[in-house]
Amino acid sequence: MPAYKMGYEYKDPPKSIIFGASYQEKSLSYSSRIITTLFFLLTFTGYAQVNYEVSFHFYADSTRVRTILPDVFTKVDSIQLPNMVSQHLGKLYDLGHLAAQSRTIFHSEKKADVYYYANKAYQMAYLSQGSVSDEILNKIGFDTKNFKSKPFSYTKLSKLLNQILDYAENHGYPFASVKLDSIAITSGEISAWLNYQKGPMIVFDSMVVFGYDKVKVNYLMTHLGIYKGKPYEEKLISEIPKKVKLLSFISLTGPPEITISNGKCVINLDLTQQKVSMFDGILGVLPNQKNGNGVLITGQLKLDLMNVFSSGKRIALDWQSYNVGSQLLDALYYHPNIFRTPLNIQTDFNLLKQDSSFINRKFALELSLLSKNSNKIGFRTELVSSNLISTYGMDDLTELPDNTDYNLKYYGLNYQLNRFNDVNFPSKGWGVLLTGSIGQKKIIKNPSLNQDIYIGISLNTIQFRIDGEIEQFLKLYKNILLRSKIAGGYLNGENLFQSDAFRIGGLNSLRGFTENQFYTSAFGVGTMEIRAMFSQGTYFLLFFDQGVLSEFNDISSKTNYPFGTGAGFSFSTSAGIFNFILALGKSSSQPFGFNYSKIHFGYISRF
Repeated sequence: MPAYKMGYEYKDPPKSIIFGASYQEKSLSYSSRIITTLFFLLTFTGYAQVNYEVSFHFYADSTRVRTILPDVFTKVDSIQLPNMVSQHLGKLYDLGHLAAQSRTIFHSEKKADVYYYANKAYQMAYLSQGSVSDEILNKIGFDTKNFKSKPFSYTKLSKLLNQILDYAENHGYPFASVKLDSIAITSGEISAWLNYQKGPMIVFDSMVVFGYDKVKVNYLMTHLGIYKGKPYEEKLISEIPKKVKLLSFISLTGPPEITISNGKCVINLDLTQQKVSMFDGILGVLPNQKNGNGVLITGQLKLDLMNVFSSGKRIALDWQSYNVGSQLLDALYYHPNIFRTPLNIQTDFNLLKQDSSFINRKFALELSLLSKNSNKIGFRTELVSSNLISTYGMDDLTELPDNTDYNLKYYGLNYQLNRFNDVNFPSKGWGVLLTGSIGQKKIIKNPSLNQDIYIGISLNTIQFRIDGEIEQFLKLYKNILLRSKIAGGYLNGENLFQSDAFRIGGLNSLRGFTENQFYTSAFGVGTMEIRAMFSQGTYFLLFFDQGVLSEFNDISSKTNYPFGTGAGFSFSTSAGIFNFILALGKSSSQPFGFNYSKIHFGYISRF
């Protein structure tokens, strides 16, 4: 909860419920007792912790002649007993027995009996809206029928009063109060009216950032949904910690502080930097044995810059040369809060050159926003172009090859849910990422191929793709964590080519195999990982990855069940994180043995 600092004008804390103001008593024998029990549960004086066998008895009155509820028998300790006594008493209050009493008798054999005397039942004659406006009552769904000639219910009345205050504090009036006024009790019926005082109007004014100040206040306020001049909303204040957690480059060092003075609210945030921007690179220079001269450059280069220009922007670049003649390039630009709106925009460019087979180029544009519960929803469009690099040896083909020239336009939605305790180094919580797309593919006739192979082929077809993952971190014992993850994808269309396929294998998908070893149109990979944590980012791990993959373009007849297992560690330093994993994998084409083991390692420099 935020800490409030009041200005000189307003000294009462926000959200106050005041019960009772004036009473008119007519022929009521239990009046003094009703006033004291009308809205407050009884308290219970505790003893040293003892386990009791307790019987709860419910009678109409102290004569114990007629029961109104069945007896309850349970075993409970002396610490839990007061709460249980109050809970059962609350049930009687909700049935309208406002003068109900309880009496607890303890026995030497560690047994106890609790006797409840319901006494007279009261009804709510009517509840007048009093000074509460029609607008508020309509918004919260108030219906006078629920409070007319019905058993008096503390729970129902308390819920109504809280709904009124919730509406007020989220529409500019955090100092609103509401109470029952002019309470009259006559012949077993209670009538009252609502006395509502909205207090002064409060609006958001500004935000002050302490600690790490290399983040623009306007960007931060927009991310939090807070705008200058907007009526105060308590819900936005309470969601600040959760929404700040979604920003990987900063964290809160304490709860937000709220200063309210002269009708304006100033939010104070104490922030610290999280080092999440990274640079990672390995380059290798080898003789080019393919053509007998020159050199071959292999390796990987990864750059990921967060909070660019202090406004939450992101620029990422990932280049890999993972095989002879094969290269992969991913580039990304993320721009949050376009024109100070909740709308975010992201552009992606992907280039894949697969030896001398094909080259793919993909450009994607995504528009996204955060929902009220901090889930991310986005609309995405992709333009994919695939071309053969060489048609050598394809002159005599009588059917379409594994790859061909085509253009593909995808339109889709994605959904992201993040309930991790830390977006960078999660140790508990869970998350979901789902993407679904549908598009139109147009096959382009290659003039270098036999044109007869296109006869009877639909050149324009519909293709769809769905993929996603669910991940969870669970604490097993002290510093022992269980990480579980399920990832999968499915691709379908009349004309699927190798260049369309998902590529599975390697450090981030199925360990124990080379990067992108498997081409598949349908897959599922389950991961179970035990981590022994020593500090944040430093741990030892044991893992098992189980995959289910369809052989590409032949889902119904061939299925592969590769798995990988092994151990490794992650070591975190002030400069970065080093990862090392030794994995053994087995598939239909790879036997299980140390001769085929894979070493996955990497170093990520964070700044």
